[in-house]
Order: sequence, then structure tokens, then C-alpha cells
Amino acid sequence: MRAERVTGRVSFHGEGPVWWERRRYLRFVDMFAGEVLTLDGDTVVRTPVGSRVAAAIRPRLGGGAIVAREHDLAISNLDDLSDLAGFATVDADPGVRCNDGGCDPDGGFWIGTLGYGFPAGAGTLYSLDAGSLRVRPQVAGLTISNGLGWSPDAATMYLNDSGTSTTWAFDYDPLEGPSGRREFATGGPGVPDGLCVDADGGVWVARYAGHVVQRHDPDGTVSAVIEVPCSRPTACCFGGDDLGTLFITTTREGLAEDAEPEAGSVFAVRPGVTGLPTAGFAG
Repeated sequence: MRAERVTGRVSFHGEGPVWWERRRYLRFVDMFAGEVLTLDGDTVVRTPVGSRVAAAIRPRLGGGAIVAREHDLAISNLDDLSDLAGFATVDADPGVRCNDGGCDPDGGFWIGTLGYGFPAGAGTLYSLDAGSLRVRPQVAGLTISNGLGWSPDAATMYLNDSGTSTTWAFDYDPLEGPSGRREFATGGPGVPDGLCVDADGGVWVARYAGHVVQRHDPDGTVSAVIEVPCSRPTACCFGGDDLGTLFITTTREGLAEDAEPEAGSVFAVRPGVTGLPTAGFAG
């Protein structure tokens, strides 16, 4: 299968796509521009988040959004982010920044970090329970904490560490958190970046510098490959009215200005499976 381009070059480093169910549109971040991008039909709206890094965005269940910025989390009561305000520090170390994040099936928000320069083991995956103002470390010793997701029954959590080219699987309990860390997938083209999980339990991994998005069965076997016309797919999510479209963000990071003119665009494909509904933040 091959993904088709659905936007022009709209971002430098597109990341973290999420289907905004109540508005029926796609949102993602232009990470190093510090902006959230909203793809509504043929229109792209850019919204600054008040930080030089926009790491991740997810809807709040009651309206508005939660946004991970360079060092903190910000919250909005409105979907247009016009009242976005910081409320919780993730890591005050200027040498560490937020990277990718998402929500668990119970409404908690999770955010991973990395060290500038990518020092080994400097990254951590944190969680924030609904109603809390304090993030809690959950998985330490990561290099580039990246895409994460949960199986349809919420019994397994998946996490990419791009720095070690490994997708990890964990047993997951909503009270105890992740445990039983084990290697789920390693090797393959490029490195694992963002991921999402489909309704059948397949794990879709964007392979940065690998030109593809791969689907892994729950046992880790590669069962489908989506070719992407540019080399650096960054992340993917399911969306559309039937959750049957896989959207893929891409980046121009590390590319010459005249190289890969489609890089920085959003791509899409109908892979024949559907995704899980977007998990939102209950806080």
C-alpha cells in the first residue's frame, strides 16, 4: 500500500496527529515552530502554544485541550486554544524537553521526554492523572521517549524509544501503571517514531528515515507496510468519519531545502482496518 499526499508542505516537523472527534478534523503539531495545526477540510489553521516547542496535543473530554510544551503542560477550556495556560511542570532541566504523548483509556495524560543532544538514558515517560497537578515518572532510562498507545483491551501499553530503535510492550494496570517491560519489536528500516493501535490490536509504527509505516500483529510480526513518498514519516493516527483513514505526518528535519519537496506534508491511506476512538484527557 502507498500513502497519498493530502496537504501541501504545511510543517517543518509535523508530529503527533490526533483525530478531533467532536469537531471532525485532524490536529497535529509543528513541533519546533511551537504551533498546533488544525486541518479542517482544505484549510490549515496554525495556533501558537506560547513555547518554542509544541510536543503533543489531546482533547479534554469536557471540551478544550491539553498541550505538552517544551518543559510544561498547558490546558485550555476551548478547542481553539485561545485560553491556553500552563499548569504543570514536566521537567525544569533546560537540557531536557517534552517529546511525544497521549492519553490512556482511563483519561490520564502521558508525556515522554528526551535530552537535547540525545544522551542515552536521559528520557523519561511521565503520567498525569485527571485532577492532578503533578506529573509522575513511570518509565525512566529512555533515550528518545516517543510514540505510545494501548491495546483495545487496555491490558498492554506500547512505547517507542527511538534512541534504541526499540518498541517496548508493558503489562498495564490502570492503578499500578506499566510493568513487565519486554521487547516487542526491533530492527527494520529507519527508527520507530510515533505509533497508534487499531481496533484489531495491530500496532502501526512510523519509521523515521525509513520511508514506511509498518503494522505489527500483537505478537510483533510485521503484517502490513505502507509506503510513504518521503523518507521521514514521524507519526500516524486513525481518523475520518469511520476511523478508517490512517493519517501520517512527516518532517523536513535534516533535509536540504530543495530535497524531497513533499516532506512536511500530511499523507493518508485506507489500510482496510479501523482505529480506536481518540482517548481524551479527563482532567
